Amino acid sequence: MLVAAFVTWITCVLARATYNVDMDMVEHRVSAFNRQADRLGEAALRLAEGIWRFLRFVGEVLASGARLKWLSRPAVMHVLVRQIYFTGVQGLPWALLMAATAGVATVYSIVTFARGLDDLTLIGVMVNHLLVREMAPLLVSVFLLTRSGVAVAAEIGTMHVRGEDLLLRSLGVDVREYLHFPRMFAFSLCGLILTAMFIGIAIWVGGLVVAMNHEMNFVQFLIEVRRGTTLDEVLMMTLKGAGYPLLCCGMLLFQSCRVGRNPNQIPVRATYGVLGSLMLMMILDVVFVVAGSLP
Repeated sequence: MLVAAFVTWITCVLARATYNVDMDMVEHRVSAFNRQADRLGEAALRLAEGIWRFLRFVGEVLASGARLKWLSRPAVMHVLVRQIYFTGVQGLPWALLMAATAGVATVYSIVTFARGLDDLTLIGVMVNHLLVREMAPLLVSVFLLTRSGVAVAAEIGTMHVRGEDLLLRSLGVDVREYLHFPRMFAFSLCGLILTAMFIGIAIWVGGLVVAMNHEMNFVQFLIEVRRGTTLDEVLMMTLKGAGYPLLCCGMLLFQSCRVGRNPNQIPVRATYGVLGSLMLMMILDVVFVVAGSLP
């Protein structure tokens, strides 16, 4: 009897100790999970707030341009013309060189692939889907982002550090209309024009190289490209060609306005602007692909 009672008592003590240890482990894991959930929630809220501020910033800039008051203001028109010249005209040789090289590589690969499958109708479909709809707007946007976008971010950030934005506001100048809208409009306009030129150069140079290598007749190549062209592809190219550069410039300007008076923040915000623009384009590309696959 005594032995049985002792064994029972030892078993109860060990069970209670094990239960307490298990409860402590469960409480520790629950508290750790709650802390992680809190951090994720705070990060999600900060991300949502940042997206809302960015969209509101872009909306305010576009609203200031939609009033069309800048058409009668020579100072704003001067800034707009200078931005178009800097963004589009000065970058034209590099854009054309990029179009020629990308066009040769893309078109030659597509023609070789289609001839390997013995189905030339794939040429027009693939050229329009890959080059016109996807590659051209994305490459032109990245080109404008790296060539002109960083310069815009540094310029606007420097103006904020020097307090020039406060001076303009004290003089009654609308900063959105004078500083931000001309740059966004120039990016959008030049992006659309350069995208159209990119496509034309890429198709013609790529077709000529294919014809010189006796892979395919040049006229036949153009006919196949024309057959594969649809209104949806052209509209999507127009939307991306104008929209991507506009949003990229908006992201750069949005980050530049957060520099404050600290000059060390200029390269930091420029980097955030470039990375944010790239992520924005990637996300929008996924959205377009998913939306286009829906019935």
